[in-house]
Amino acid sequence: MSTAALLAVAALSALTACSSGDGPAFTGGDKSTPTAFPPTATVAKAKQVSPDVTLDSCAIDTATKIPEAELTVTNHGSDTATYTIKVEFVDGGGTRVAEGAAIANSVSANQRAKETAGGSAQVSSNVTCRISGVKRLAGM
Repeated sequence: MSTAALLAVAALSALTACSSGDGPAFTGGDKSTPTAFPPTATVAKAKQVSPDVTLDSCAIDTATKIPEAELTVTNHGSDTATYTIKVEFVDGGGTRVAEGAAIANSVSANQRAKETAGGSAQVSSNVTCRISGVKRLAGM
């Protein structure tokens, strides 16, 4: 099937899903304000848990509705280390709706690693990602 045909089928499927009541297309009593569909994800602007780990991006997979956080681990130490990182995905009210984890194995001194922490559940509302814990195991 050609790319144009695939795009047409995808567009038709999206229109059918929106009109069939399978998910909220609007919020509010008058239904005049469309919501973001799928839900959106943002990076929390919170206190940094570890100087070695940064939260680069936060997104929700459009097909699975699973949130994920992209992380960068920078080993500022003088020895190889393994990092375990815990991430929370919270809704607008601050309630944790999913959690995830990532492991950066054997990151050499002064080196970087890119990791992804996938969420533990599907989400139906906008979420914010935040790092909730980092453990550094030196010599590993």
